[in-house]
Amino acid sequence: MGPVELVREAAGVPESLRHRVLLHHPGGFSPFRASGLFTRIGGQATIDRLVDQLYAGFENDELLRPLFPRDLAAGRAGQKLFFAQWLGGPAHYSEESHAGLKQRHDDLPITPALAARWLGHFRRALEVTVPDEHDRASILAQARSLAHALRGEQGDDERAAGQVAWCGVGARTLRRATDLARRGDVDALTAAMEETPDLRHPTYAAASMQVAVLAGRTAVVELLLGLGVDVNTPHHLPVRVSGRAFERVLYVTPLCAARLRGQAEVEEVLLRAGAREDVFTAAFLGDLPALTRLLDSDGSLAGEPDPATDVLAVTALDHAVGGGHIEALRLLLRHRRRPLPDGVRALRGAAERSSLPMVELLLAHGADATRIGVGRWVLHPRLAPMLAGHGARIDSSGAWIGACCTGNQGRKDDPDYVRALLRHGARATDRRRGGPGSAGRAGVGALEATALHYAARAGFLATIEVLLDNGADPDAPDSRGRTPLDWLEEAAPSVAKDGVRRSLTRARARKG
Repeated sequence: MGPVELVREAAGVPESLRHRVLLHHPGGFSPFRASGLFTRIGGQATIDRLVDQLYAGFENDELLRPLFPRDLAAGRAGQKLFFAQWLGGPAHYSEESHAGLKQRHDDLPITPALAARWLGHFRRALEVTVPDEHDRASILAQARSLAHALRGEQGDDERAAGQVAWCGVGARTLRRATDLARRGDVDALTAAMEETPDLRHPTYAAASMQVAVLAGRTAVVELLLGLGVDVNTPHHLPVRVSGRAFERVLYVTPLCAARLRGQAEVEEVLLRAGAREDVFTAAFLGDLPALTRLLDSDGSLAGEPDPATDVLAVTALDHAVGGGHIEALRLLLRHRRRPLPDGVRALRGAAERSSLPMVELLLAHGADATRIGVGRWVLHPRLAPMLAGHGARIDSSGAWIGACCTGNQGRKDDPDYVRALLRHGARATDRRRGGPGSAGRAGVGALEATALHYAARAGFLATIEVLLDNGADPDAPDSRGRTPLDWLEEAAPSVAKDGVRRSLTRARARKG
């Protein structure tokens, strides 16, 4: 494979941002915005039927079905948000999702034949749910354009599925390459890229470039540039840098990463290779002179979505919050021409930082606190009442359970967090649905389990007491009829089962 050549073009993207384009879709990513189409075809109810019909087709397609997780439930829910936004409805997908279309589809061997099969299912779903022929034709035309854009560089039938990927077996190859880049092992990285040419795929190569830049590995940066890796291709920051509110959506160019870490030698190499500045870099780094210059030249950049995240409306506001720069945020807001339609993620990030000034500023400019969702803001003595006063509330979907009642990701027993969530709308009787791939598994994969199920399996004794004090049912069955005591039996050996068992048994006796 020779050097990767990118054509930076996308409809409606300002010239100053075209170096950030990852998914080349000439129709744009909001083709039906302000068209009235979403309302005309019947709103969310029609979208729900459309997606249900579409996924019914996938379920029985022997070629497409393997490209989806074993359990389609979570994907189906996400697609209902996506198609609502794409067809001109609320931007809730953009508020919640943690990956754009490009990243979600890079792993998949989307051939022309598979794209055609997908479009066939989509056309049949439209015929069942959208009665107007003109509307169907308009939607199908945009879907066809998007499907072919997602096919992109990987559209030939010979590409090996899963050779390099963001997750699964293919991710091992990518992790090895990025580890070599981080260590500065030029010879081994060269050999790896010769052995696996897909490592030069633009977004995978950008991952190696970023870790090399952050680590100050000038020789690796020069190697990648010599192999044709684009000097301006952005890549999302690690969550430890970006924060969970911006997980996998805060994309920075190699130049931004170099300046973030003060890697002057790497910065010079990148600039000689044609690295470009942009409004997102200036906002994330809090570079007020550059940001002022860019906004004076084109004030609309303050609200321009980042092309790197395609369908997600991640703007320079998010970058300013992610970088922790309130003066950059203030400057961007002064250039906004209307109240914030896209401030939910920025507000979530500001709350995650416990930045009272940023939260106040965003709320004053119209950020919607009612959609901020689960977070440790509920514990903050000043943020919690402020956000609650603007409508912030934990809903009863059960999403909060995963944030505090499981032992995943190193979580510890945190009863104060649970109490605070319960004070702000969560209920001890809420149930959490399993995620993709959970169907048929034991333990935490069961559907419709309560917080008490999860806390019992994690051995969170203090949390269990809080839940019981707030009305949790020790006999509540999950969707397979199992109680929290049943889940306890599947707990890890490190869990102090006796104490949890005594607590649940006492609660059952009091109930009886």
